[in-house]
Amino acid sequence: MKRRSMIQLVRHVMAKAVLILGFIGIPFILQAQTVTLNYQNKPLEIALKSITDQTGYKFVYSNSVIDTKQVVSVNVSSSNINTLLNELFKNTPIVYRIVNKQIALSLSRENSTPPQQKESPLLITGKVTEADTGSAMDFVTVYVSDQNDNIISSTATNANGEFTITSNSPHSDRLGVRFVGYEPQLIDVKGRNTINVVLQTDIKTIDEVVVIGYGTTSAKDLTGAVSTVGKRQLENLNATNVSSLLQNLASGVQVSQSTGRPGERVNIRVRGATSFGSNDPLYIVDGVPIESYSLIESLSPGDIQSMDVLKDASAAAIYGSRAANGVIIITTTKGVISEKPTISFNYNSTIDTEIRNFRILTGDEWRNTLTGFARQTLVYDPSNKEADEIVNTPGQIFGDADTNWFDEIKQPAWRHNADFSIRGGSKTNKYMISLAVLDQTGMVRGDDLTRYTGRVSLDTDILPVLRFGINTNLGYMQRNVSGTSMFTSQGFRPDLPVYDENGNYDMSTGAANPVANTHIKNRTDTYNFLGTIYGELDIIPDLTFRSSLSGTVYSGTKEGFSPSFLYRNKRARGSEYHSNNFSTVFDNTLSYKKKFADIHSIDAVVGVSFENYESKSTYISGDTYPDDYIYNNIGSATSTTVDSESGYKSSKGLFASFGRINYRLKDRYLFTVTTRYDGSSLFGANNRYGFFPSGAIAWRISEEPFMENVEFVNDLKIRMSAGVTGVTNIGLYRNLDLYSAGSYNDLPMIYHSQSGNKDIKWEQTTQRDIGVDFVLFDSRLRGSVSGYIKDSKDLIWNFNYSNSSKGYTVPRNIASVKNRGVELNLTSYIIQNKDWQFDVTLNVTRNVNKITKLVPEGAYTDPNGVLIHGSGQQVLALDKPMGAFFGYEYNGIIQTQKRVDELNALAKSKGFSYYDGNMLRPGHLEIKDLNGDGRIDSNDRTVIGDPNPRFYGGLTTNLAYKSFSLFANFGFQSGGKKIYGQTLQNVPAQLTGLIDYGLNDRWNDNHKDAKYPALYIGDGVPKMTSLSLHSTTHLRLQELRIAYRLPEFNKYMNAQIYVSGTNLFTISPYPGTDPATANYQSSYGGNYETSYPGIRSFSFGLKFNL
Repeated sequence: MKRRSMIQLVRHVMAKAVLILGFIGIPFILQAQTVTLNYQNKPLEIALKSITDQTGYKFVYSNSVIDTKQVVSVNVSSSNINTLLNELFKNTPIVYRIVNKQIALSLSRENSTPPQQKESPLLITGKVTEADTGSAMDFVTVYVSDQNDNIISSTATNANGEFTITSNSPHSDRLGVRFVGYEPQLIDVKGRNTINVVLQTDIKTIDEVVVIGYGTTSAKDLTGAVSTVGKRQLENLNATNVSSLLQNLASGVQVSQSTGRPGERVNIRVRGATSFGSNDPLYIVDGVPIESYSLIESLSPGDIQSMDVLKDASAAAIYGSRAANGVIIITTTKGVISEKPTISFNYNSTIDTEIRNFRILTGDEWRNTLTGFARQTLVYDPSNKEADEIVNTPGQIFGDADTNWFDEIKQPAWRHNADFSIRGGSKTNKYMISLAVLDQTGMVRGDDLTRYTGRVSLDTDILPVLRFGINTNLGYMQRNVSGTSMFTSQGFRPDLPVYDENGNYDMSTGAANPVANTHIKNRTDTYNFLGTIYGELDIIPDLTFRSSLSGTVYSGTKEGFSPSFLYRNKRARGSEYHSNNFSTVFDNTLSYKKKFADIHSIDAVVGVSFENYESKSTYISGDTYPDDYIYNNIGSATSTTVDSESGYKSSKGLFASFGRINYRLKDRYLFTVTTRYDGSSLFGANNRYGFFPSGAIAWRISEEPFMENVEFVNDLKIRMSAGVTGVTNIGLYRNLDLYSAGSYNDLPMIYHSQSGNKDIKWEQTTQRDIGVDFVLFDSRLRGSVSGYIKDSKDLIWNFNYSNSSKGYTVPRNIASVKNRGVELNLTSYIIQNKDWQFDVTLNVTRNVNKITKLVPEGAYTDPNGVLIHGSGQQVLALDKPMGAFFGYEYNGIIQTQKRVDELNALAKSKGFSYYDGNMLRPGHLEIKDLNGDGRIDSNDRTVIGDPNPRFYGGLTTNLAYKSFSLFANFGFQSGGKKIYGQTLQNVPAQLTGLIDYGLNDRWNDNHKDAKYPALYIGDGVPKMTSLSLHSTTHLRLQELRIAYRLPEFNKYMNAQIYVSGTNLFTISPYPGTDPATANYQSSYGGNYETSYPGIRSFSFGLKFNL
């Protein structure tokens, strides 16, 4: 038995040894293969074929150089390949070189062919490394060109920086190597079969190519303010939405998430708010303007190559009437020239949790707390019936359950994300194909998101002067939104059960509980298509004509269904909404690039653009369905109860002509002039067209002769710009009077539904910008400082006429807004050597927003003399920021009944019954009577807070040691207010749930130095005061990613595993769940604690390139 075990063990070990040798020793084993060959006076080609058959090696040679008909003799037995070849060619001028499974044949130098004859092809191998770190560089373009710079063949380095390429004329060809951000190399081959290349950082190009709209430029030649986020940064982020990729990474760009619900919109502001309408930037995807945000949502973050944010007028003015809010240019990944296709795959699995959990009171805590409030109420209001019942007959008021409604509606929130791509190409064709899948469940039952995305990109050179390409993106997204929320769970009574004694959902309050509401169906299905076809023709050298036709399609269906058990009348309700949006963009441009006498350089473009957009939708709703769970469409509703239907169809168009010229003198003095002339159907005939010019100058001081000996300055540039951009977000047909069909007393009628304004004008923003860009200390430190002033005028507001004969709001140009700011960007490459790399990037933005003009008509003046439009919690106030908080100033907490009597006596002395209503008691807030009329009413409200931060920014760091890397992304903000609703919570007579915030610091007779006012049973909704505003100052670790590059499986593949976390910690005085998320208004910004907090994520992933 022992011997058999020993034999099995030996076999097992030997088997493993064979496997290990098979994986790690294949190259050595191949060369150790034995070959037997015995030929006498046979043609060489027969010997070569026999060797190939026995070993698998393939021979590479030129028939014009190697005479395979020549007779050879060889006799070897069980020899390795080298011995055989040495014997075979010993009496010939032929030399060989073995590379992988190929054997290149050529003639020795002394026997080389004469110059007039074709040379033998040469197989060149080598490796490309980075000078600063010594690390291998993958995806570097390597090519062979002749003496006339015609590219003969090209390839790209693999994951180890290695390449293999063939030169047909090795004594005259040149080997070229190029990569963005590094100095290109052009090396004479000179017959060498091994060439290793070291790339140096190209300081002159300042490390990046910038997309500026209808063209590109290098950062050194940039005259405008542009923030670029490249692939190196993007690939470290675990994002599901393309817009969120910019968070904390670009100065002047403020990114905020409305909620943590799957598929929720991300909001972006570039250098402050400039409009009372939408402040969203214009998105350009591969040159196509995008009107529908759903198309942005359908893009996969893994497909993005770079994002360029055009911030000043010089950079953005070429998009004219839609550029005042900034322009975000999204460039997707394209094909590359490569001898073999590159296959990439990335998968990660993520678990999401809430950033901060709020604690809901248990059933016993809630009952005891309300009993305490009731006793306090009876002290000052003995006749309060609800309070008396709570104290004296609690069994009739309270249930005996202990339900944590938040736990009841929660579910595990998983996210699975996978993307696959294959790209490659030849000298004349490049292609890219990608697929991506996202499957996400939310933290609340009923919330989920599924997204499928596919891309195809093809670029081909039909002729040396003619190019053609297509780029398509297809997307499908299904989103389900729960009928309940975390906010609902906060406000529901914990003493009630989920189910009643019959197993049905408890409805004792007259309303469905949060768990029952998870059965409400809110499903949205969207289909998106974005496609572009283009052609380019080089008319003459340096002059190129380009024509492109793009189309977008957005089709969406939203289904809603509420089951019958949610209603007392047991009538289920359902609805369907269908919308379809189509757009076409036809662009034609003529580009000219030329350098004269080595000192003058011109880069110019002119063009015209035609855009057309069409939308249509239908809506229908009904009730009374035969079944709650078998629901397919609105047709299942009882036909006689279909209660609502509507629909619309609309269209709009835009025509533009534009031009830009960049002029460089001695690469030292830079000038840019841009103009755009837009015509839009959104405006009346009196103001249909707008002109948007801009200009910029820059001075590269570092190129001046007097800077030659300033060694620590690598690049230094001062730039200034000014220009005009616009906004067109006024809505459809606002320049027209509209009439609608309806009925009255069962008779058809036509009625006036909208008053138009034919004189409404474009919103225009004039922007001035000055900045300094620098690269110092051998590129160890680089950055920029920018200052700007944005003056926006003719802002459009839906004006409410007091004249009742109008009866409608009418759009008018009523206001002006100013944004002033400073931006700082710094990147420091602290450690850069073979084993260690460490760099840190900081960006900080300070923006001050203020309304500088408001028409007095329709406005009113608050007690502090501020002119105001609006009456909600946020308003438009002259000399105040947009969306300033509007409410009451409080003067502490009323401590005694005597003080209540004094205040009421003051009111009566001025003809009023009460100072602040008939329920004012000790423990309530004392509101300041700002207008001095003796009572508190809406006329005492004033501006009480600013939602905008004093400054905000981000800090990112990259740390790498050999195969390990760490990426961290911090976000921070100072200042800015937000309403936290729990400081406004009250206890209505119907009773609601409470969360454990501030309850121990509420005023009562035994705790009169409390921070928050007393809670009385039956109190009304408390007034909005400055006590409800809280600072959103915070420091957050937005993203942390640790990655490890796995040992090489083979020379063609590299793989990486990584773990990451999102929103790992937040330091903030804000008492709510998340200072960085808020109910978002496009005009005003975030203002209120959301019903769905932000998420904290933990992820594991794997990616590889083959």
